[in-house]
Amino acid sequence: MTRVRQDIFFIRSIWAGLFVALASTVPSAHAAFNQAQLEQVGITSHLGEQLPLVAPLSNEQDQIRPLKEWLQTTPTVWIIADYACSTLCGPLLSIVSNALADTGLRAGVDFRLVVLGLDPKDTAADARAMKAKQITARGEVSKHATFLRGTSASVGELLAAFGIRSSYDRERDQFAHPVAAFVVTPDGRISRALPGIAIDPGNLRLALVEAGRGHVGSWSDQAHLLCYGFDPATGIYTLAIWRVLTGAVTITTAALFALVAFLIRRGGASPKPG
Repeated sequence: MTRVRQDIFFIRSIWAGLFVALASTVPSAHAAFNQAQLEQVGITSHLGEQLPLVAPLSNEQDQIRPLKEWLQTTPTVWIIADYACSTLCGPLLSIVSNALADTGLRAGVDFRLVVLGLDPKDTAADARAMKAKQITARGEVSKHATFLRGTSASVGELLAAFGIRSSYDRERDQFAHPVAAFVVTPDGRISRALPGIAIDPGNLRLALVEAGRGHVGSWSDQAHLLCYGFDPATGIYTLAIWRVLTGAVTITTAALFALVAFLIRRGGASPKPG
C-alpha cells in the first residue's frame, strides 16, 4: 500500500469512525441507520481538486450565483451540514466558527466561512436559523459566513469534489455524513481537510496561511510552516524534524564558511615581518 493510499485509508477511518461514535450517543435520531449504511459513510482525500466553479448556488438570502462568485478573493473554510439537523451539525458549526475566531486572523480579510447545505430540500429560512443559532459573533465570523444551498445535481457535484459520501434515511429525513472542515484557496482548489469536531485554532490558522499563498498571516506564520508539515493521516500540522535539522545544518555550514573566509582575509591582511 502506497503512502498516499495509507493516508486516504486513515482519513476515511478516522472520520467515519468519529461519526459512528458520535451518532451512537443520539440513538433516537439515528436509530433507522443500520451498520451497513453507516459503513458507506466516508471521505476520500481530494487535495488539490478544483471545485465546480460554475455550479449555481443560493445563499441564505436566496441570491443565486455561480460558486466562483461566492469564493471572492480570500481563502474559505467549508463545512457540509444539514440545516435541519438537530444533532451533530449544530455543534460542528459552533466548534469551527469559534476556532476561526481564535485563530487571530481577520474574518472577511484573511478568511471567510462557507457552509453548504447537504439537503436540497432545506430552505433559506432553515439556513438563516442555523446561522443565527450556531455561528459565533466573535471576531465578526458570523458577518462573513455564507450559507449556501443548491439543487441535487449541484450539491452532488460538490460532494464528489470534496470526496464525501453520505447516507440518507428517508423515514426520518436524516443524513449520516463525515464530520470535517475543508480549507479552499481563493481560486477554488481544496487545500486542506481537517477533522471538524477536533479542530484546533493553531492548525486552522496554518491551513489558512497556506491557502492564502503568502497573503494571509504574518512572517512568523510562514517561518512556522518551514518547520511544520501537514500530516493527512491525522489532519494536523506536526513538527517536521528533518526540516529543522536541514535548516540547522545549512545555517551552521554557512557560518563556518563565513568564519573561514574571515580568517583567510584577516591572515592575508596581516603585515609581513621586516
